[in-house]
Order: sequence, then C-alpha cells, then structure tokens
Amino acid sequence: MKEDLARTLDHLVGEGFAEVEVYARRGRSRRLEIGLAQRGASFHQEQGWAVRAGGDRSSLFASGTGPPPTVGPWPEADGWALRLPDPASTDDAWSEPADLDAPLIGETEGLRWLSRLEQGLHQELPTAKLVRAVLEDGSSESRINSTRGIATAYRRRLAALRLEAVLEAEGRLAAATLYVAEREARKLDGAALGRRLADRLTVGATGRPVERDRGELLLAPEVATALLHGLLPLLVGPRAGARLAGMRDGRGRIASDALTVVDDGRWPGGLCAAAVDGEGLPTRRIPLIAQGHFGQPLLAWHQQQDGEGQASGCSRRASWRDLPIPGPTHLAILPDPAVAVSSLLADIARGYYFIDASGPARLSPDGSRFALPAAGFLLQSGKATAPVRGAVITGTISALLRGVQAVARDLTFLPLDGMIGSPTLLLSGLEVHADDGRGP
Repeated sequence: MKEDLARTLDHLVGEGFAEVEVYARRGRSRRLEIGLAQRGASFHQEQGWAVRAGGDRSSLFASGTGPPPTVGPWPEADGWALRLPDPASTDDAWSEPADLDAPLIGETEGLRWLSRLEQGLHQELPTAKLVRAVLEDGSSESRINSTRGIATAYRRRLAALRLEAVLEAEGRLAAATLYVAEREARKLDGAALGRRLADRLTVGATGRPVERDRGELLLAPEVATALLHGLLPLLVGPRAGARLAGMRDGRGRIASDALTVVDDGRWPGGLCAAAVDGEGLPTRRIPLIAQGHFGQPLLAWHQQQDGEGQASGCSRRASWRDLPIPGPTHLAILPDPAVAVSSLLADIARGYYFIDASGPARLSPDGSRFALPAAGFLLQSGKATAPVRGAVITGTISALLRGVQAVARDLTFLPLDGMIGSPTLLLSGLEVHADDGRGP
C-alpha cells in the first residue's frame, strides 16, 4: 500500500498539482446478527482510496475501491482552492495498543455469544424479546502521503454491538436499545448488557408519568453522555465556544468547579486512539472546560486562529469516500476517582435517578436551552421508590453547566459522534416534566 501511494502522489505532481494528498485504507470485518426471524453472519474485506489535489485556484477530490490508481482519469479540478497541512509534532508520548492485532471473533463463536446474551436477557425478564442484535467486529489500517511531507499510517480495532428489545407488561409495550463498543468483541460483557436492557425495559413498561418537578438529579453515564453529545455545537469549531465564553461569571467560570471536559485523541485504552488524525497530524489532549473555566473549542488545523486555542489533530474520515471533517475523538467529562455512585445516591433526599436517555438531547435555536427525554426512578431518602418514564430534563445551558454538583468515578464511553464519555453526574437547578412533544 505504501508504494501505491507514492506512485499516485508522483503522478499527480507530474500533472502539475502543487498540493496533493493520497489516502488509502484497507480493512476486514465480520457481521453477526440474530433476531426474531433472522440469524446470519457475513465477512467483508475492503480496500479504498481518496485523493485531494489542487492549488491556489482550484482542486479535485476523487475516491474509489481497490488500491489508488497510479494514473487517471481524474475529475476536473473545479473545487475550491486547496491548502494541505504541514507536518507537525508533539511531545505527548503514545504507544500503539497491543490488542490491535487481536483476531476477529469467529462466526460460530460470535453467534453463540449472541445467543447467550439473549438467554441472559430472558433470565432477567422471561417475557422480554430480543428483536435484533447486531455485532460488527472489524480492524483497519490507513495510510496518508502528501506533498507537504506527511507520510504516516495508523490502525484501528473496533467491535460495535447494537441491541433492540421489547417487553409487554401491564398492557403497555416498551422498547429499549443499547449501542456499545469495545476494542474486540470478546471484551463485551453479555451478562451486564442483558441486565442493562432488562432495567430499561422494566422502567419503560412499568414507569409512571412524571409531574412538573424540580430536585436533585442523578444521571447515569448513558444519560449524561447523551447530554454531552447534545452540547457538541457549543464545543466544536472556531465559533463554537463563543456562547460558552459569554457565560462567564465574576470569577471567570462558565461551569461548576466539578466539571472538566477534555478531548483526547490518545485516550489511554480509547477505542479510536491513534498517534495521528485523518489528515496525518498528531493527536493530543485539549481541555475544553477545566474545573469550570472555559478553555477553548475543539479545533482542526485549518480552524486555528489567533487567540482561539490550539489545534488538536481532530480531523476524522467517516470512510475513504468522505473528506476529513473536525470532530471529537474521545470527548469526556473527567471522573472523580474518589466518588462512588452509591455515595451520591445516598445523599439525595428527594429527586430522580435517570438511567436511560430515550432520545437525543435537543438545543433551542439560539443554543441557550436544552431538553433531554429520559426514564429512571423517583428517589426518596437515597432509595428508588418508583420507576418513571416519559420524562424530559430541561433548563438553560448555563444552569446545566453550573448545576453539576459532583461527578462519580464510573466513566463510560459510548460510540456516538466519536467516542463520548461521562461518569454519573449529580445535578441541581434543572426541571423535570412530562414529555409533551415541545422543544426546549
């Protein structure tokens, strides 16, 4: 693959292009699926490439399967002017994870694993039905060469599992989904996933509607992560931080002391961790919010401007057919290793413990308010007294950021827009009401 990129690069330079980038990727994956009426497995190998070439006046973008072609034909260069990044370095140390070489899960092994997960769900809830379970286990290698002097490669290893289940109880049909990922499929904990599905189905089927209410809220990592995912427009890009920066109080803070948010393309053990991003630039940790103080938005190299912060190597490629775009790699609210979830729960005199986000977080058009549908339990004296469903957590962004009273140590990442992670959060100052279909 390395020689293919060099030949393509040389050819395009010979065609008169000053700025040339050649990207190639190859990978393999196994897909396993069981459901009410289907059960199957498939194996795929893929290889693809992409080329960006141009200069001060125009550019072209081309992509295709197989190795990159050493000669055209190339499309007409009718795009915008093109400038590619210069090579960069970082002092941050990083070593490639050893388990990148772990073999893909076998077909028989994978289908048995899914069947055991289904049996585990039935043990928790005998009347529950696993409508669909899809396990995709894959690995890939990418390489980038450019006329700016970038010549680098990186590898990825990822297993993603999506579960959909239903439960009929008390005349109501409840549905629940889970989407999780690990470096390799064998690390997924089927028993724990079965219990999580059962908890969500039980709450959805037996929960009662909430009244308009306030109180302390405990958000499980899955709910807090959905909330952080909804805040991405306020965290990514050169204009993203303007609204947050405008929320500073007299001490210069935009959030409580308990809140620190970082993005780190080299997160230890991170499923998307790599030394470089999709344009071959070094990844690094960037503090977006540090103990309540706004740091900077997440920026790619071409978004970096004077005074806005440091670029972090955050350009991603959804596939070889797509241009690189900035986005989070491992965006996380940092946990507090000294705080157990049980201690936060015990301190709540009256409030709610939400364990499932039943939809995405929504921002108001001006970005000042949010709404997140959720389900969980009513809490009294530190104990869950009744399941609740159809709830919406809402408030201003400022109240949300300042309302973080404590963070626990159970940091969990979910595969959303990149890997998004949060520990359990204790919040105050927000409102809970029944979902009436209205926006934030």
